[in-house]
Amino acid sequence: MLAGVVCFLSAYTAFSVIGRAVEAGNRARNLWVAAGAVATGCGVWATHFVAMLAYETGLPMSFDIFGTALSIVVAILISGVGLAVALRRGGSAALGGAIIGAGIGAMHYIGMSAMRVPGHIAFNANFVVVSLLLGIVLGSVASVLGFSRFDIKRRLVAALVLTLGICALHFTGMAATAVTPDPTVPMPEVAIQPGVLAIAVAAVTMIILFFSLASAILDEHLSSRSAQEAARFRQLTDATFEGILMHADGAIVDANEALVRLVGVPLENLIGRKVMDLVTDAGTPILRKHIESDIAAACEIELKRSDGSTVPAEILTRTFQGQPAAKGIGVLAVRDISERKEAEARIRHMAHHDSLTTLPNRRMFTDRLHQVLARSKRDGTTVAVLCLDLDRFKHVNDLGGHAAGDELLRQVAERLNGSIRTEDTVARLGGDEFAVIQVGVAHPDGPGIMAERLVKAISTPFEIHGQQTMIGTSIGIALYPGDGEEGEDLVRAADTALYRAKEAGRGTFRFFEADMDVRLQERRMLERDLRQALAGEELRVHYQPLADCGGGDILGFEALVRWKHPKHGLIAPAQFIPLAEECGLIRQLGAWVMWRACTDAASWPSDKLVAVNLSPAQFRHADLAKEILAVLADTGLAPQRLELEVTESLLIDDPDSVFSTLATLKEAGIRVSLDDFGTGYSSLSYLQRFPFDKIKIDRSFVSQMEKNKDSMSIVRAVIALGKSLRIKITAEGVETEAQLGLLQAENCDQVQGDLLGKPMAKEDLQSLLGEPSAPAAGPSGRIEAAQ
Repeated sequence: MLAGVVCFLSAYTAFSVIGRAVEAGNRARNLWVAAGAVATGCGVWATHFVAMLAYETGLPMSFDIFGTALSIVVAILISGVGLAVALRRGGSAALGGAIIGAGIGAMHYIGMSAMRVPGHIAFNANFVVVSLLLGIVLGSVASVLGFSRFDIKRRLVAALVLTLGICALHFTGMAATAVTPDPTVPMPEVAIQPGVLAIAVAAVTMIILFFSLASAILDEHLSSRSAQEAARFRQLTDATFEGILMHADGAIVDANEALVRLVGVPLENLIGRKVMDLVTDAGTPILRKHIESDIAAACEIELKRSDGSTVPAEILTRTFQGQPAAKGIGVLAVRDISERKEAEARIRHMAHHDSLTTLPNRRMFTDRLHQVLARSKRDGTTVAVLCLDLDRFKHVNDLGGHAAGDELLRQVAERLNGSIRTEDTVARLGGDEFAVIQVGVAHPDGPGIMAERLVKAISTPFEIHGQQTMIGTSIGIALYPGDGEEGEDLVRAADTALYRAKEAGRGTFRFFEADMDVRLQERRMLERDLRQALAGEELRVHYQPLADCGGGDILGFEALVRWKHPKHGLIAPAQFIPLAEECGLIRQLGAWVMWRACTDAASWPSDKLVAVNLSPAQFRHADLAKEILAVLADTGLAPQRLELEVTESLLIDDPDSVFSTLATLKEAGIRVSLDDFGTGYSSLSYLQRFPFDKIKIDRSFVSQMEKNKDSMSIVRAVIALGKSLRIKITAEGVETEAQLGLLQAENCDQVQGDLLGKPMAKEDLQSLLGEPSAPAAGPSGRIEAAQ
């Protein structure tokens, strides 16, 4: 029983130790094989000598020291050979087990030969063969079982089978042994007594087996923890966004899931490949330098994917230091920077392109213009710069809102892009301003042809939110080298030509001419002076009388703004009012004239009205009615004494909005007059839709009444129309007594003109604000006397 326990412990220990050898490296494996050989050999040897205590011969028995020592050496060596054969790559567990079984048999019979008794020892050959076969077969079976899987269950089964084989070999071998007493056979003087030997062997063997088994268990525990740590490390590396790759001398030994996904190659196909195989040719020298020199800084290269595409990556290299086992092992941390590169590209695009139309912006336009001019200076070619401004864009923006304006700008950009050559550049400079760079101009008519094409493209109706919209464009053209040497000079020249195109009626183009720049400078100076004049109150309001046509009574005055420039003298309203509209001063100017006129009229007699003209630009502001009513409240002028004059052109763009504003003012008691009737796009529907208080016949018809029958007919028809609609009629531009007589004959309601009084300062109105004289004197004589 003791021999069986010792045998089982030694067998279990042996398989436990061998289990560690399988999972260890080459050097550690040899040490674990040696430990397994010692455990197996000592266990078998101890089993044999402990079992000898159960062998009773009836004779004194001892053991030879040399033979006993030789048996354990043989057991250890042959067991080691068998284990090495079983563990060797391509080796056989069955053959290794058979060798171990043979070694057990050799140990047994060498140990038996070391036994000393006073007699002769003989062996039965049949039993000897059977015992050896049992040891070899069962040893082979145990090895196959133990080496197939190294879990506890399989280890126990293999240990039991090996124990059975050892015990079967021993006891069968003992059955083959026959001892014949012979007193003449001498006993050795120096020998080991069986009991002492068995106890000592068992004790020493148990100690060896205990430490071996403890070492195997501890190592297995540590290995299990290492495996768990490795598994956690693998999970950690697989959970990272960065790809991680380990390599030994440039050959890949491991990688995480992120790197596998990044390059699109399975892990098993990655292991063994060269790191440089994953990098493009351009990135190979960069990465090699970082690996060989162990550069701490990251580098940016492109990785090759399995599908042939490339991906930009940031790579950080590290080499293990201070660990002999890790010598030559390097780590690459790989980060996919595709999104960062795309973001950088978007930022670069946004910095050089307009976000709404995706066209190049002013910055990129300037850069390209400089590049084009530098190339043209070398090649001697001509470059054209075309500056474009959209006509009636503000009207679309005001009516449809910013969404409609943005959509219109996008469609304009598409048309401009489709109307130029690929080598040319179209850019949005801001607002509704665009510019085109035309390179390689081979013919003088080339820029003009392009300008005509652009004007035609923009004049075609646009579809904006389900409605057709008509706009146009004006274009100014400047040429290199004739109109400027530098980009800024060309843009300024083209901008100057653009203003000339606008002055020519819009929807056309003009080439830059030298005298344009002079006129533009004068215009800009005038604009600056107008701002200063408005801020310093250099402007004045003059008043022209408005009289009753039949009786000559003064009914009121029309407010007319005047500007006496300190350097240029009196500047006509026809010159500075359009300038105020273009530079955005018209609202401020109109508000000032309204306040000045209402303030002055508040001091007049209560039966005298004041008429103030409203510019179409003023109606673009939704709070116009509110502003006018605030002026009346501030100045104290009664609403019935204010008459607002609007032109027919104002009603064309947005009649609904204009009529809504006018209705608000009329409800407050303010009079509304339709000015310059007959000169614009006259429509009787306007008179039907809105109850105007007065219609003013334009001076162009009044001046021709005496000479032109058609003009007289038109005047007569308008007066008749007013009578039928119960609307007062005022004839403007009355300059002669004959004209006044014709108007009186047609029963015109009111007259206005130089015959009745020229525009005058408020200080000169006092004589006209008194009691009217007798009608027989006639308006001309009365006013002249007052003057």
